[in-house]
Parts: sequence; structure tokens; C-alpha cells
Amino acid sequence: MKKILLWSSSLVLFGFINPISSSSFLEIKNQFEDSEIRFNKIKYGNYPNLVFLEKKEVKNIKNNFKLPLELKIFLNVIPENLALESNPKDKIFSVDIDSNTQSRIGSKFIAEGDVLIKSSNGIMRASKFSYDKELEKIIIEGNIDFKTETQFLKAETIEYDFIKKRGFILKAFGSIDFQSLNDIFDSEKSSNLSENFEKDFQIKNVILDSSSNIKFKKNEAEVNAKLNPTKRTRFKSDKIDINNDVWSASELKLTNDPFNKPQLIINNKDFRLIRKNNDTKIKTKWSSLTFEDKLTIPIGPRNINLDSESYFRWGLAYDKQKYDGLSIYRNFDPLFFGDQERTKFDFLGKFNIQRFLSGKTQSFSLENENILGDKIEQDANILDFFGLDAGINSSIENWNFNLKAETNSLDYEKLDKVLEGKSYLAKNIYSRNDNKNFSSGDIVFFGTFREKTNNGSLGEILVNNSYGVFYDFESYKNEKNSNVTRNLSLGYGKYEAPSRINSKNLISKQRSNLSIKQKNEYVLWQPKIQEFLTEDYKYSPSIINQGLFWLLEGNADFFRYDDGNKQDVILIKTGPKLVLGYFKKNYFDYTELQLYPRFKFNRGNSPFSFDQVVDSSVVEFNIKQRLYKALAVKFSGDFNLEKNNSNDHFINPTIEISWNRRAYNISLFYNLDSEEGGINFDIYSFNFRGLGRKFK
Repeated sequence: MKKILLWSSSLVLFGFINPISSSSFLEIKNQFEDSEIRFNKIKYGNYPNLVFLEKKEVKNIKNNFKLPLELKIFLNVIPENLALESNPKDKIFSVDIDSNTQSRIGSKFIAEGDVLIKSSNGIMRASKFSYDKELEKIIIEGNIDFKTETQFLKAETIEYDFIKKRGFILKAFGSIDFQSLNDIFDSEKSSNLSENFEKDFQIKNVILDSSSNIKFKKNEAEVNAKLNPTKRTRFKSDKIDINNDVWSASELKLTNDPFNKPQLIINNKDFRLIRKNNDTKIKTKWSSLTFEDKLTIPIGPRNINLDSESYFRWGLAYDKQKYDGLSIYRNFDPLFFGDQERTKFDFLGKFNIQRFLSGKTQSFSLENENILGDKIEQDANILDFFGLDAGINSSIENWNFNLKAETNSLDYEKLDKVLEGKSYLAKNIYSRNDNKNFSSGDIVFFGTFREKTNNGSLGEILVNNSYGVFYDFESYKNEKNSNVTRNLSLGYGKYEAPSRINSKNLISKQRSNLSIKQKNEYVLWQPKIQEFLTEDYKYSPSIINQGLFWLLEGNADFFRYDDGNKQDVILIKTGPKLVLGYFKKNYFDYTELQLYPRFKFNRGNSPFSFDQVVDSSVVEFNIKQRLYKALAVKFSGDFNLEKNNSNDHFINPTIEISWNRRAYNISLFYNLDSEEGGINFDIYSFNFRGLGRKFK
């Protein structure tokens, strides 16, 4: 019980005072800085069921699903304009309906033959259009094409009842933009919409936009399995039902691939898209991924909030030291709390397969030894078969807070050995971004609890706990034949970690440090490359950046400790990077070679082992070679040039085998030193112009 109380109280305290490093903060902080457009409903005229919109700029709204909203706006505008056609001056938005014949039968307006409907937010063509003013019902039939500046829908029939707010779309195919909700009433943009749909079907100007990364591995004490909605997506469904703000389909297929035949299709059963309180959510009863129309892998039910991250339910990881080998994990839906749901709680459960099968574990020291004691084989109990990861993310005004905690066992008797965590409280106090220059300054309050750091040939070293504050300034400048990155960091903290003299002895010291870094990347030779992807790029999501490049990097670090120790370090790294090939032909059409000799010069010593300078003369290497079609191999690591080093000359050698396609990438890797491995799965997102044709 004492251990439980001690663990609980320390975790609560840790949540308020313990944050992480600047690099992690810079990766995460951008998600709090997006702004989009929010729309408010306005009732107008004699039709209270019709909805018009006004725009208001707000913060922190992302990834809205556009097409249903745009089509709904388009349909709403048509009857209101028909009702006001006797007095055009009262119209808010202009709608033109052109057809071979137009007639009125009772309360019904009918247009037939080459029907063309244009409004300020889109254009539609069909064979027949009818609107019943009394029933407030629209029916559109026959070879329907609808488009806005970035969206497209093709269908056979569209029906919508404005009173019941229900309808359906038959034989739907289209392309949508998951990323943002643009100003659809920008008449200057919409006025350029062409009435010729055929020329718009061709996909062109394809560029890689981003990727979703699913990592079945341990990486800095966390397992990542993230799938973000892609930028431009094509979809199809036999029938889409509309019930107010819920769009549903018994089956709906999505693809991120801009070209046919798509290399990856996401199949969804009982698909539902829900818009509520400016949030957009996707729910499916079951989903699967189909690769190359040959292999289908189930990914289970999906519950995606498009305004936040979304996750694969299940994953696999391998870590011999921490989990005794293979483990399986499951992600749960995040929970949101507080005003505007600014606080998010993530939860992940793990099951250690290796421990369950063998009944043994070698991840812990004996009960009466401290955390630095030797790990020995012992019997695993039932609670050792399970582990937990938890995370809290929150933003208050301009401050961002992040806390992550992990255990590789649920045995409360071992909590003082299995609990790990890190957190930060950070604020951006300076930012500048233009076409060629970027700079950012952040102040970060950090802290860690049992975090492992890698120090070259010394391997992983445990920092038992640390807390403090630092200021980090980073700038990036892009010039014609070079890129320049500068970093300045000034920090102060208290650390408890193993002694440099005796690795089994924990010592506690205060440390201040000043770090100055600059990295220059020069282009020595680079052939002219095409700007956009074409269909013959089957094995790469982007144009290969061929050429010969040269890296020059210099670092100066100054450490001061409260016991009088000091360590000054100068690092120089330079060397070539050569990239050849297009990744198009079947054999050996890609080679990447990086060789960076690195030299460290230090004066003085650290009382700790985790930041003591080692490996003063090293060559960093990275070799990647394409073998056949999508198959490539990669070998990376450091080669130690010091003759008096008793350790293996290779430091952190990693082998990777990858299957490379335009729409996705699968790679298996294994680190020979840390005995960690896993699977990386990337789904790529593209931006392009054109509507695209229906896929099978």
C-alpha cells in the first residue's frame, strides 16, 4: 500500500513539474497553431428549414470533411433562389438553372435535358432536376456531376427532403479534401469553375503532401500507431444515406492513391460520418486495407475524430530488454475534458506475449535491489503479462502541456522499477515564417522520470529523474544551393543519474549548459528533375531528389556542474551524400550513400556517464540500395575509429528491409545493439488537381 501511495503521489507531482525536451516540443506544438473557418447557421425568409452560412474565423479547428457540407449548402441555395426568383434583389446567393426544357406543375418545378446549375460555391450538371415547393423536396437524376474548387461528386440519383432533413445519393463517386474547410463562398475562386467536366477528370500536378506513420516498435518509451486522414481522397459507394448531419453507407471505399489502379484501398463497413458541434467524426463497424487488389488486412472498427489524431487499434512491438521480446498492444479512443475539450487523455494497453509463453522474465532486478541492479531471470506473475501507456495533452492560452507515462508490468510491487515518464510545459515566445526563412523561440519547463538516453558505445543509460528549464531558438534558411540551420539553447536543470566513475552508483547534480549549433547543406551537383508525380512512379511517393550534396556541421556545448566539474565540447561533422536513380525501373534504380566523419574535442569531464563525451572519432554511415521493383535494403550505424576502444567498432548497427510503393511503405528493422525491432507502415497523402476517375 505504501508503494501505491508513493507511486500515485509522485505521478501527480510529476504531472505538474516534469516536462521533456525541445525537439519533442517542436514536433508537437504545431498542432495547436492551425486556424480554420467555422460556420454559423442563419435562418432566412419563409423557409426555416433552409440553412445559409456566414463565416467567422476561429482557432484550433482542423480536418473538416468538406463534401457533405458543400453539397448541402448547394442544395439549400437552389430552392431559396427559386422561391425568390420574382424578386432577384432579395437573393443572397446567385443560382442559375439552364436546361432544354423547364416547366411548373402545381408546386413542382422541373428542368430536363442537359441541366446545368451554377451557384457561387459550385456547379452541377444532370439529366433531370425537380423541386417541390410544397413538400420541400429535391430530386436530381441521371449522370450527375457536382464540383467545387477542390471537391467532386458523381452520382446517378440525389434526393433530399428539407422538412425531414433526410435523403440519399445513389452510385456515388468523388474526391474530397479531409484537411481543411476553405472559404466556399469566395466568388473570385468559384467563378473560374468550368462547365466542361471531361477535361477536369485528368489527375495532374500530383505532389506528396504528408504521410501517416504507424510504428509497431518501442521508440523513446512509447509505441506509435497514428493514422491521419489524407489530404485528397477518392471514394465510392453504391448508396449514401443522409439523415440530418449524419451521412452513412453500408459499404464505402476510400483510396489515397491519385491514380488507377489504386495501390491501396480502405474498405469500410457500416460507415457513418457525423457532424456535431463543429466536430466531424467517422465511425465504422469494420474496416480493412486492400493492397494491390491482392491482399486484404483487417484493421477492425474505426472511430476517428477528424479534428484530432486517429489510431490503429492493434499493433506489434519487439523489445528484448524491456518486454523480454514480442508484445501486442491495443489503442483505445482518446478522452477529452475541459473547456472546448482542450485536454486529451490517451490510453494504450499491452500484452507481453513472450513472458506469457515462457513464464519467465529478465527485465527486472531483484526485489531488494535498486533500479540499477543487474537484471536476472525470474518467474513472471500474471501482472507481468500486461503493461500500460498513458498520455495527457492540454493547451491553456499559449502554454502547451504534455505528459506521457509507461509501465511494462502491472505488478504494483515493481512500480518503483517499471514506471517511466516524461513531460513538458512549453510556450512559443517568438516565431517567424516566410518563403525561405523560418525561426522559432520556445521556453520549456521539462522533466523526466526513468528516461533512457543513448550515449554511443556506452549504450542506453538510465537518467533516474530530471527537471529544469531551457530556452531553445532555431532558425532555418533556404538559399539557392544551400540550406542553413542554426540552433541556440540555454538550459538549467537537476539530474539524478549513474556516476561516470561507478555506473552502479546514482548521483544527483545541478547542471547548466549552453549549446550553439549550425548545419550547412550544400548542393554540389543536382540534375534537373520534374516537378510533379506521374503514373509511372509506382515505387515512390515523391520525385527522387538526385544529386551530390555536402554536409558541414559544427556544435559547441558548454556544461557546468554544481560540484565544480565542467565539460566543453566541440563537434565537427562533414561529408558527402550521394543519391542516384529514379526508383522507376525494375532493377537497382536507386542508391543512397551517406558518409559523415565526426570528430569531438572535449576539455574536462562530466560527473555523469549519460553526457560524458565518448566516441571522439566516428564515421556515420547510411547505405540504401533498391534491389528489385519495390524491394530495398538499408544499413546504418556508426563506425568507431578509436583503436583503444574495447567495444565493437560498429555502434547501433541497424538493418532495414522495405517494400516501397507510391501509396504506402512497409519496412522491417532491427537494431543489433539494443535488440529492438519492429515494423514501420507509412500511408502517404497527396495533393493534386483534377477530379479523377472512378476506381474498381
